[in-house]
Amino acid sequence: MAEKVRAITKKQLETLRLKLIEEKNSLVFNDQINTSNIELSKPEGSDEVEQSITDYTNSHLLRFRNREVFYVKKIDKALKKFEKNEYGLCSDCGNWIRFERLLARPTAEMCIQCKEESERDESFSFSGRQSKSLGRVVDLTGLLA
Repeated sequence: MAEKVRAITKKQLETLRLKLIEEKNSLVFNDQINTSNIELSKPEGSDEVEQSITDYTNSHLLRFRNREVFYVKKIDKALKKFEKNEYGLCSDCGNWIRFERLLARPTAEMCIQCKEESERDESFSFSGRQSKSLGRVVDLTGLLA
């Protein structure tokens, strides 16, 4: 049975809003989020080892940038919830998410009980798993054929 959680105070909401803004501003690739042209230069006259190192580095830069782009979208979504007075409400059950949880993960959309239940359901479901990073359903049943 879910325990009753008190509503978040205005002071706590402001603390969380500022934390979201601070996190968004502190991202490494924040100034390059809206441009798709991170410099992926290849050194001229490089040998295969140098080219391999460059490719490896560029691959990681793109991966980190893509993760930040995804996180910025989550931050923006959370900030829009402030405008609608919906921030801090669980998207599943509609109850308040604990302040401590939001402080640790300000982009959380579910209370801990609903999140744990969602993860349990996901772990027991082989077909129709949802990609955590892409947010879409992944069908694993075709891999068995």
